[in-house]
This record gives sequence, structure tokens and C-alpha cells, in this order.
Amino acid sequence: MSIRTEFYEAAVRFGYYGLDRSGLTGKKDNVRKYWEDISIKLTLRQYLEKILAMKKRISVLDLGCGSGEGFELLTHIPVEDHVNSVDNDFLLNPGDIEQYTGLDISLPMIEQGRTNYTGHEAISFEQCDLSKGLPESLDGPYDVYFSSYASLSHLTCDELAKLTGELMARVEKYGIIVYDLLGKYSPEWPVYWEVPGHCRLPYNMAYLCGEDDTAGSRFEQFKCSFWSPESLSSLIISESKKKHTAIIMAMHDRSIFVGRHMDTGIFNNCRRRYRYQVNRLFDRDFRGVLNDLVIDLDFIHDHAGSLPSPALDRLTHYMRQWNFIISFIGSLADSNRAVMSNVLQNSDASLADDLEMLSWLYRNASRFPVTDFWASVMGPQVACVIRNLEMGYNDAAGCGHGLFCIIEVIKS
Repeated sequence: MSIRTEFYEAAVRFGYYGLDRSGLTGKKDNVRKYWEDISIKLTLRQYLEKILAMKKRISVLDLGCGSGEGFELLTHIPVEDHVNSVDNDFLLNPGDIEQYTGLDISLPMIEQGRTNYTGHEAISFEQCDLSKGLPESLDGPYDVYFSSYASLSHLTCDELAKLTGELMARVEKYGIIVYDLLGKYSPEWPVYWEVPGHCRLPYNMAYLCGEDDTAGSRFEQFKCSFWSPESLSSLIISESKKKHTAIIMAMHDRSIFVGRHMDTGIFNNCRRRYRYQVNRLFDRDFRGVLNDLVIDLDFIHDHAGSLPSPALDRLTHYMRQWNFIISFIGSLADSNRAVMSNVLQNSDASLADDLEMLSWLYRNASRFPVTDFWASVMGPQVACVIRNLEMGYNDAAGCGHGLFCIIEVIKS
């Protein structure tokens, strides 16, 4: 009797038996899932709660939607009240989305989105070149005009201004516009800091290659716009005045030291694999290499004169806090009380609770029923601490890979 193998052959064709790279590299690595996605979700949560207080269901227009990943992100935002919401996983469930419309210039992306969400009547996709504005066929208004991961950095300044005006005009009484743009002053590209105005500059997605091809030889470069908080604020305020619209803005820097191109070194000629090491911290099977987690910004010295004071101060302060945490973890691992005491004496007072928590975890390592305490417990907590330090800054300096902005549009 012959053994049937059709199932396994089909599984191989569909890629289910490819090498498992875990979450250490690639588009959806651990930093994407547990740092960047979380930052977006937690920043959005209060605004979505505000909309839910006004109405039961939410409508979303996803600008540069790809294959619909924004829908997954919005329907996986954790609830804030963990004690009284034990059985409620997320703030929004798919049924809470009244309408999700995805717009993207790429037809293959649109077709993939339609395939992914076949049978979901509330979800639709439309091919659209946003550099020319919103399509005339578009319904609306929507409650949330959403973009993520630099999709709108493909637009010029004038094109983004035009789109912003169109979005503001579509809001009925209250709505939010979400922008996630490339930050002008990221340490990934110090050569761009001194470029004046809104020049579109080369960018690529070489990080998708993984560790074997960091030069990105398989990825062509394309032009993107890089934004400072001041330039984006000016654009938004100008468009709101034209539309006689009240606005409130919140801006945050995302991925200051773990931007994709810190690891490639393509735009700063100084590869720093901080993202890869944080990916290891988040992973339950790997330990981060502490020495490789120490932030060193010496390579920006020649360009520091082009860096505005808020951005330089933010980079310096965050580096100091980050390195205090890593030094403290090293002293715990080495049981070096002298180093530990020195770190505690010289650290910011704002770090006291984090250092105390990490110290408690280390002292109680034997109480955790895991096979590798450092990989499964300590590493992920260290990663969360340095992530939360970044999220704790209330204003943007433009020094992150992403400049994340939420605009509240209010009409009487």
C-alpha cells in the first residue's frame, strides 16, 4: 500500500515547511509585534474609547492599507481595565467595525486584501493613488482615517497637505486622522538632517532581506518625505484654518533606537544591531547580548550640528536611561553589588520603579517555572522597560524612525 503524500506536498508549496526564523528578523519581527504595534495600539486606545462613548460601532478608512493589516491592528488593541475585563480580550472586535475601507495604490495588495477578507461584508478594498487625493467614489464620512508604517511618507508635502484638507472636510462632527511618517532626525540617517525643506530622499526596504543581505542589493531605492514635528504641525494647522476646523494634535516618536535601518547601516555607514538584540530579548528562546545592547551614538558626532536641540536632548536622555537599564542588568547577572550601587546612585529618579522591579525578578528567579529564566522572563521584561521609556515621552522631537501623529478634528 502506498502512502498518500498530497497533503504534505501542498503544505510545502504553500510555504508551511520553510525555515522558522522566529521573530528575530523580517517584516513581522518581535519589535514590530511587541514594540511598534503596541505603541500604536496604546496611543490610539483613548481616542477610540472616545468614539465608542459616542456610538456603538466605528468606521475606518485605511490610507495605504496594504493587504488589510490595519484591520488586524485595530481589532487587537488590549483593554485598559485588566481587572474588570478578564473575559474581554480587545477594545474592538471585528463586529465593532461598521465599515472598513482600505485604499492602496498596489493592485496586488488590494487583491490580496480581498482574498484575505472574503465573506466579510463590512470590509472592502479599492485601488487608489493617494498622491492625487481621495477617490470620488468614496463613501463616508468615517470616524477614523488611519495610516501606519510610513505609507503616507510616499507623498510629497503638497500632496499630504491636499490629502489632509480632504480628510478634514470629510469629518462630520468628530473624527481622528492618524499619520505615521518617517522621522526627519532619526539616527538611522544623520546625512539627511541637514537637508533643507521637504526634499524627497532615497529610502529602501532592505531590512526585509534578513541577515544575509543587509546591503539590500535586491531592493531598489525610492523617494520618501521625512518629517519634523514642526513641519508636520505647520501643515496640519494651515489646512485646519482653511477648513475652519478645530484640531487637537498629539505627536510621538516611535522606534528611536530600534528603527529598521539602525541594523542595516545603509544610511549612516555605522551598523548598530540594536533591533536584532531587542528581538532576542522579546523572544522566549533567546537571550540578548548585553554588550551589543549598549547604545553608542559617537557616529552622529560629525552631523550633530545639524540636529535641533530638542532632538539632540531626546537622543541623549533616552540613550542615558537605556544604558542605565542595561548596566543594571549586567550588574545583576554578574552579582556585582559595587556596579549595581553605582548605577542606582547615578540613574534618573524616574527609573527607580523599573530598576526595583527588575531586581525583584532576578532575586526571585527560582519561583518561575520556566526552563530558561533569562530568555523567558528577564529578557522580555527588560525589552518592555526600554520600550516604555520611549513611550513615556509626551512630545515628539522627530528623532524616531516613525513620527506618529493623531489629529482630533472637531466640528460644531
